[in-house]
Amino acid sequence: MQMKKVVFCTTVCTVLLISIQAQDTAANKSLADTSATTTKIKEWTKSISLNAALSQIGNSNWMSTGGDEFTLSGIFSIHAFANRQWGRRSWHNTLDVNYGLVNTSTLGLRKINDRLDIISKYTWRPKKWNKAWVGMLGQLRSQLASGYQYNYFGTTEKRRNSGFFAPAYIVVTPGIDWRPNNWFSMFSSPLAVRWTVVSNGPYSYLAQGGIFNDKIETPLAKFYGINPASPNRGEVGTFVTLTAKKEVLKNVDYYGKFDFYFSYIRNNNNVSGRNRPDIFWTNQFRFKINKFLNVSYALDMLYDDDIANPNKPAQALGLQVLSTFGIGLSTRL
Repeated sequence: MQMKKVVFCTTVCTVLLISIQAQDTAANKSLADTSATTTKIKEWTKSISLNAALSQIGNSNWMSTGGDEFTLSGIFSIHAFANRQWGRRSWHNTLDVNYGLVNTSTLGLRKINDRLDIISKYTWRPKKWNKAWVGMLGQLRSQLASGYQYNYFGTTEKRRNSGFFAPAYIVVTPGIDWRPNNWFSMFSSPLAVRWTVVSNGPYSYLAQGGIFNDKIETPLAKFYGINPASPNRGEVGTFVTLTAKKEVLKNVDYYGKFDFYFSYIRNNNNVSGRNRPDIFWTNQFRFKINKFLNVSYALDMLYDDDIANPNKPAQALGLQVLSTFGIGLSTRL
């Protein structure tokens, strides 16, 4: 079931990107044929990178992986973007997908990496502004398939503790985008609206009624600081996202993304009783050996005080760290 979801989501994303490219080519051709005096609109700048690798993964508290510490596994990733600029307007879109599985004789098939990150940014540059743009940003961060808490309540059973839109973080905000060069940007806003969504039912509990092995289960939504009676939580706060993409050395590419969110609204369902900033930071290095073979390293860090420890639901999980080293094949469409 997990693989079917991954294949479906990956196929949809790829088809959408190819569709955008085909529609845009046809639209530009139509504009050119209609009038020779029409101002030419710059075509999309697009790229899709596909990577498949054997990876060594280590994690600490990474919720969506299910808790394995060190594993040798297979991982698949997509990094795609579609950008366009015409006049003083621009539209930037980015898709990041990472998914990995491990299969051992003792543990069976388990997910060890899962991330879906989509961001779309439409901006306009006022006159006399050289490096800053004003615009709107939308962002979705979630995962593709379910993750599990294993050895649940001292048994051999597993309990779902994450999944598609469980949780999902959706940000919509106006703001200012600062681009000092062609490889770095910083979008910031003091009035960013964010929704945290958890698809609770029908998998909120492992046992009917929420009693398993004579113990009371914690609702899935509560792990992410959401009232189980509500499917989501809305908040307003400060949002900053930094993006960098650059060839740091010959044949060595770096991609980094740092998200910062601080809510002005106190969450009454926060297990720690504190109101701290949420941080997500991904760092990806890729060394190109030849046209198809590469070595990669990624370090992801996530801190969200609303996320509870699945083994101790009355405590916050703390800093989550995921480290991935791999060697494999890559291609660019």
